[in-house]
Amino acid sequence: MKRNLTTAQKSGWRSARPLLGILVRWTVWTILALNLVVVLLYVAGSYQRASDTSQLSLVRICLILSMLMIISSLYGIILDIYYMFRRRRPAYLFGIAGYIFVIALATLLALGAAFIIGAVGGNLQG
Repeated sequence: MKRNLTTAQKSGWRSARPLLGILVRWTVWTILALNLVVVLLYVAGSYQRASDTSQLSLVRICLILSMLMIISSLYGIILDIYYMFRRRRPAYLFGIAGYIFVIALATLLALGAAFIIGAVGGNLQG
């Protein structure tokens, strides 16, 4: 039996995932992992009485990574909505829900980091 495009679609072969969607997904997960490492370093530094300037630097890095995570997750949502309507597959709704969860987590991290920066006074003198 000769396989052509119509028989491949009927037999259940999946089409390739879009490269841009894969890159955005891995970017979001990488930024999330980096952000969690920074938070763990901040917590470990708090227990070991690290210097205030290094702790404030970690909080600023956490804030920047959280903003990058929000921006890339919004881009991922836009891509998943586009692919969902283009390919007519509701499976992209799981990706959209995942990106919404990551945005909520990044927002909490950004608010916490902004609170710490505001509580310290923004800049340390000394």
